[in-house]
Amino acid sequence: MNINQKAEQALSGMADGNVWPLSCPMGEQPGEYIVYMPEADVPEDFGDNECLGWVHHMQVHWFKKSGAKKPVNYFAARKQIRDALKAAGFSIEEIRVFFEGDTGYTHLVFVCSMEE
Repeated sequence: MNINQKAEQALSGMADGNVWPLSCPMGEQPGEYIVYMPEADVPEDFGDNECLGWVHHMQVHWFKKSGAKKPVNYFAARKQIRDALKAAGFSIEEIRVFFEGDTGYTHLVFVCSMEE
């Protein structure tokens, strides 16, 4: 199973199943959704001038819209996504929190990685 499949499997029960690679494919975005995207593949653990392993870096973006165009309480979603990624074998490097005032979406970015 590749890193995208592992991410999708870990996140599949969240955001009402609205989980996609790269971007939301819908013309009108749902109230809650997740997109994931590869960020970088980095060689590591060199021996005899050869790469012995790879680390795959990924971002997972969670979006949830509030009806009043104000931030939503994201603490439960943050814990659920963080725990699911960790259980799937991802290392969480950081979690960034944003509020998009023009769209009304609270936006979490999970920066994570997994060793091949």
